[in-house]
Amino acid sequence: MTKPQVDLRHVAWTALGLFLTGSVAQAQFSQTGPFTGSHQEGFETQDTSSGPFPPCVVDRSFSDNADLCSSSAAAHITGGWGFGCSIQEHGGSRLFGCTGGDTVFTFDTAATRFGGYMGTNNPSASHGSIDFFDDSGTLLYSDTIVAPNDCTWTWNGWDFGGALVKEIRLRSNYSSGGYMMLDDLEADILPGQVGTILCSCDIAGVSAPCGNQGQQDRGCGNSKHSEGGMLFAVGFPSVTNNSVVLHATDVVGTLEGVFFQGDLNLNNGMGVALGDGVRCAGGNLQRLEVAFSGADDKVDSTVDLTSANGITTLPGDTRLYQLWYRDTAAAPCSAQYNLTNAIEIQWLP
Repeated sequence: MTKPQVDLRHVAWTALGLFLTGSVAQAQFSQTGPFTGSHQEGFETQDTSSGPFPPCVVDRSFSDNADLCSSSAAAHITGGWGFGCSIQEHGGSRLFGCTGGDTVFTFDTAATRFGGYMGTNNPSASHGSIDFFDDSGTLLYSDTIVAPNDCTWTWNGWDFGGALVKEIRLRSNYSSGGYMMLDDLEADILPGQVGTILCSCDIAGVSAPCGNQGQQDRGCGNSKHSEGGMLFAVGFPSVTNNSVVLHATDVVGTLEGVFFQGDLNLNNGMGVALGDGVRCAGGNLQRLEVAFSGADDKVDSTVDLTSANGITTLPGDTRLYQLWYRDTAAAPCSAQYNLTNAIEIQWLP
């Protein structure tokens, strides 16, 4: 028996209906206690043959998932460090610090949590600060690092509330940021992109509603980006240990959107026209989350895709994900709403 399809044009999921109901989700950074992340860094194995104060640590951090540098070319890995007082390793035989400037972690994909033990041996000015940036270099959040200048270690940790952090900058309140010591760090780092891209509005067989053809791996063109909005997913698609986040770029900023899923691939991945875009996700349609795009024309999912709004996802299930988003009166086809490409993900145990 053919499974019935639900067309968004003929149900309550219209541009003025269910798409715009529900709460708006935003990433909320919060401090968190000690945790065990997907990756650890204790500075026990890095190559120090380039000298005591290189601009960047030779061996990459967090199991080859991040670069570690100092903004003042003053990085240092050592076993104990004496200055105003003597700070010893929190664990193992080595720790990290720098003599000036920010300590900078740059992740290959993105991190969703970060923490570790921090301290300082400077003779004055306790504590420090930390900044979190996204992949475009936009500052997402800043906070205070608790680190008394008495050569003790204090845990500092943060949960990013669904935000994807690509760069972290730490500094002390002494010597232009230097002498912030780090050891036994933990981070949740997302794997690379997952899923299969469908309904890319640049390929043969996908018909843009009014000739607003997009570019590779994207939806159809919108009023601000002729290349179209792009959706991709990063994380580990496990129903018991899910870390998948949907990330949309080049939509239209500060307007409403809806992440939704379906369990049927429409028209063999070519989709059907809807508004100024093309919809691939069909079958049992379920709203995941209402969200507003930022001024940078980006929006991320912040819910657990396996259970949002009472959804049940089982190992082996295949789901298609898209973002429906509002456009302005200058929309190419005048519908004033559009869709990104779709992502098809098969869920693991």
